[in-house]
Amino acid sequence: MDKLQLLAKSKPPTWLKILVISLIGLGIFFRFTHLGQKVYWYDEFATSLTISGHTLAEVKQEIFSNWSNNDGLIPVITLDKYQHINPDRTVADTVRYLITSDPQHPPLYYVMVRLWAQVFGDFPAAVRSLSAVISLLVFPSVYWLCLELFESALVGWVGMAVMAISPLQIFFAQDAREYGLWMVTILVSSAALLRAIRRESYLSWAVYTLTLALGFYTHLLTAMVAIAHCIYVVIRQQFRFNKTLRNYLLSSIAACLMFLPWLMVIITQIHTATNLLSWIAFKTDSPFDLIGIWLSRISRIFFDFNLASDDAWVNNLPAESPLFYSIPTIICSLFLIIYIIIFFSNYLSTNTSLFIASLGGFPGLTLLFYDLAFGGIRSIHFRYQLPLYLSIQIAVVYILAFHLFLAKNWQKNLWQVIVVGLLISGLVSDVRFFQSETWWPQIGGKNLLAMSQRINQSNNILLINNKNDYNLGVILTLSHNLKPKIGLVTIQNDQLPIIAKDYKSIFFVDDLENSLAHQLENDKTNLLKLVYPLEGFWQLDKKH
Repeated sequence: MDKLQLLAKSKPPTWLKILVISLIGLGIFFRFTHLGQKVYWYDEFATSLTISGHTLAEVKQEIFSNWSNNDGLIPVITLDKYQHINPDRTVADTVRYLITSDPQHPPLYYVMVRLWAQVFGDFPAAVRSLSAVISLLVFPSVYWLCLELFESALVGWVGMAVMAISPLQIFFAQDAREYGLWMVTILVSSAALLRAIRRESYLSWAVYTLTLALGFYTHLLTAMVAIAHCIYVVIRQQFRFNKTLRNYLLSSIAACLMFLPWLMVIITQIHTATNLLSWIAFKTDSPFDLIGIWLSRISRIFFDFNLASDDAWVNNLPAESPLFYSIPTIICSLFLIIYIIIFFSNYLSTNTSLFIASLGGFPGLTLLFYDLAFGGIRSIHFRYQLPLYLSIQIAVVYILAFHLFLAKNWQKNLWQVIVVGLLISGLVSDVRFFQSETWWPQIGGKNLLAMSQRINQSNNILLINNKNDYNLGVILTLSHNLKPKIGLVTIQNDQLPIIAKDYKSIFFVDDLENSLAHQLENDKTNLLKLVYPLEGFWQLDKKH
């Protein structure tokens, strides 16, 4: 009996089960505690607006139509209703909002969170709690995938341990977006595919069809997962059109047909979707910066000390994180990738290695090569690389199980130290997450927190906003943490309002290329001076 068969037949020892159950308990604790502590960032505000039944057009209509009624002054608390469910609106209004205003986000998660919020509330902690509940499905999902891929219950138990304390999993368990659900659909559809190939029954292929369709309705990048599955099946069948390949093609086509209604939405609303995704075309300073950031972020699926920048438009490696942090993480990631390739080439069957390489390599490297060739930052955004990160986690799970239970004495001792180090670093990361008010994947989260604190601590304050949708979104996001006394002044037709004398500080959000800041600075009526810009957040104080 070779080592692979021995590992497949090995039963998980009692001590491992106790350890895994304990880690799952800790993982549940970190997933469900302090759900309302983290700053409610821009994307999460978009979730609240989506499920409210309102649209951004309605927000703009109310704000700008009230300009002439209240001398342009609107209490910020007025915006609160646009972040809570309107009882007169239904799930259909949520779907309608996505169709007209956010078509690149399929509706499955948003329908689920709308129904969830109707029962449990629509405040931030309640909305996030759905993601926390969904994150628990990762445990049976990764266990099932390990059973199908490695035919080993022991590997499945190790997989649950790794997922329990992974900072990647903990973050998305407390993020009111669809990415936790997307990870579940990736794992489940992959396991369903392997089961369908093994059993060749109509029911098993139907399950794969359904899980793939659910993935499509969760995130558009499921298309890359589907292509990775296709690559695996075609190569595994040695490019022969046989029963397995036929059943796979029929199942995939059926899943695509089920997704056809939303595909038509995307086609008809392609201009809106393209505009909303235009930010990913931002370029880094050099290809080496892009590759360095891409590598450094791989390590954060196992340990993450929140030292990275939360800026969406990071253009070089030193700006992404301090070099004393990024350089070691790059080295660790490079070593990990090289070791995975060598290990799988020597120890695992071709089909198993092919599956992991396809699932992680195709989406991950496609985004990276596209950015290198045409420019962009798709490949370095944490949430777009989840297929790659899950594949690396699964690969590490098998390597850990193999060395812990099959290695010789000195090697086993070495790997026991590695496992302890991995567990400690994961738990330290989770504790930091538990204590933190912001986490770096929350784009602009630190600035949002600093902005709201600065505004709340000032006297005689005023917010000024123009018609830019992004700026309006930032104001709406800020309103979660602002005191009710704060007023909002809107600007119509680029005409600056007369600012009352008792307002000593004026804050507003504006992109850095807009002339509004310079208009206000040079305006002799208001006599204002520019104090500082903070990535589109400006404060102007009265000149003395």
